[in-house]
Amino acid sequence: MFLPIKVAYKTDIGKKRKHNEDSLLVDELLHIFLLADGMGGHQAGEVASDLAVKESYAWLKENIDKASSKEVVSNLLIESLLKAHHTVKARATTDINLAGMGTTLIQMLVVGNNAHICHVGDSRAYLLRNGIKQITHDHTSEIYFVKEGIAVEGVLPVQKMRVLTQAVGGQATLIPEIKQVKLKPKDVLLLCSDGLTDMLSDEEIESVIQKHRDNLPVTADKLIHEANNKGGIDNISVILVEYEPQSSDKILCS
Repeated sequence: MFLPIKVAYKTDIGKKRKHNEDSLLVDELLHIFLLADGMGGHQAGEVASDLAVKESYAWLKENIDKASSKEVVSNLLIESLLKAHHTVKARATTDINLAGMGTTLIQMLVVGNNAHICHVGDSRAYLLRNGIKQITHDHTSEIYFVKEGIAVEGVLPVQKMRVLTQAVGGQATLIPEIKQVKLKPKDVLLLCSDGLTDMLSDEEIESVIQKHRDNLPVTADKLIHEANNKGGIDNISVILVEYEPQSSDKILCS
């Protein structure tokens, strides 16, 4: 079966970190795209992100044949994220070196002309159509305080801005965010860790993608290159997906 998408992805350690705590898992055949940004001492972040994407993928792969409607897909994504959450949390309680570990997790499943996205944390999804648009909302203390009217965006101390309010393996209860995007030809979706968005503005990200979008692997390289040029203070990971349907393609879950 012809798959109406182009895909590129890459992860990089950056210029300041000793380890890469980001994890990517991409299945181009099943249209499953997963990205996690781990946290925790003693390389626990690497363990958390790796566990999260593998557990999520295993659940999605086993149950993807049930993806008969938008509602079912959303439930599958939530279930897989919670499976990852319980696995990471359980592992952290059995190994003292992994205590307190956690990770962001952003999942995307493309079914027909719909992109289904589920996430917790501050790894982001963007849509490039007529300009760039952030699809997800960061689960951070800054966003919470702004939403509640306690503070103004951008004026909180840096160390308080980046505290995650939700993370896989973190608090007992998660409330994943679900988003659905009906795709149009030539749409580009970007999943990324905060190693990219801390270094580049949305406008800078858009400029790089628009300049190199004819070659998605080059686009991924350029995004990481530009983030490193700006300081590369964290690990940097990107997944790029371009939707390219043909007139004969069957549209599912529309």
